Amino acid sequence: MSPSTPPPPADRPLRADARQNVEQILQVAQDVFADLGYQASIAEVARRSGLGLGTIYRHFPNKTALVERIAIKVMRESVTEVRRALAEEPATWTAFTRAVRHMARLRSSQLFPVSRGRAKEPSPELAGIRTQLLTALEDLVARTQGAGAMRDDVTAYDVVLMLNSIPPRLADAEDPGDDGPAADLTDRYVGVLLDGLRAPGSETLAQPAPGRREIDQFFRTMYGL
Repeated sequence: MSPSTPPPPADRPLRADARQNVEQILQVAQDVFADLGYQASIAEVARRSGLGLGTIYRHFPNKTALVERIAIKVMRESVTEVRRALAEEPATWTAFTRAVRHMARLRSSQLFPVSRGRAKEPSPELAGIRTQLLTALEDLVARTQGAGAMRDDVTAYDVVLMLNSIPPRLADAEDPGDDGPAADLTDRYVGVLLDGLRAPGSETLAQPAPGRREIDQFFRTMYGL
């Protein structure tokens, strides 16, 4: 297994206890990187999870593999939420805002910086789930625009780039565990974003709009994905 390759796929099923350990590692690591940034150590993940370093490295040979696995998890959850929102919400704008708020809460630039400038291409699993997410977002945006609720001069790729411009959760330097006003900044900025996306829009946007090429380049240069 190469240093940047995620754990093997499920063609060799894990035992129940090992599967539970993997799920625990992923959830704790996601929280650790959201709180402390990518510089947080695997030792901190082990401390918070109550698992030994050996257990973590047995499933994830290095931090790159762990963070890539988290990215896959986050994108898969987002695909599911986009589809559920379209199926459950009475209006496409409501479905769109629900999906955007979900992704904004999950998304943090601290979760994805696997290794800037990495030469190796993303794993097929990560590339596949990213394509699924972008396709689901394109469908969501098209339906929302078709209903006349969203300005028609933006694309799903605009939405992705704007979501990634929202600052990550800001930790309190004096009390890192404090869930104070800084924890609400994401919802605040998402509100501004959504207001700017509503039809008809009063500003004429500069062209061209970003496409898949720009999104792929963004993930590659910013996050190594």
